[in-house]
Amino acid sequence: MSRILAIKGTEGKRELDYSTFSATDIEKKIKAYEKKYGSFAKFLRQYDCESSPAEDYLTLIDWECLLDEQKNRKHTGLSLVRRGKRKPR
Repeated sequence: MSRILAIKGTEGKRELDYSTFSATDIEKKIKAYEKKYGSFAKFLRQYDCESSPAEDYLTLIDWECLLDEQKNRKHTGLSLVRRGKRKPR
C-alpha cells in the first residue's frame, strides 16, 4: 500500500507519493529532519497539536510517512529460504 500525502496551501494543491521516492531520497530527507530536530521520538514528544504551528504538523506527517516507507521497503525483500509447510511424501 502506498502512502500519498495531499497538501493544500497558498501555492495550490500538491501530492507526495512516497512510493515514487528513491531509497536515497528517503534517507536524505530523514537525515535532514534528524539534523534539524533530533530523533523522531523527541520531536513527537515535543509536538503539541493545540499550540504547534501547521508547519510542524506537516513535518510530523511527512517524517512519519518517510519512516513507514523506509520500513516497508526493508521488509519486502526476497528471501532465499522458502517458508511454509512441507508436502507429505
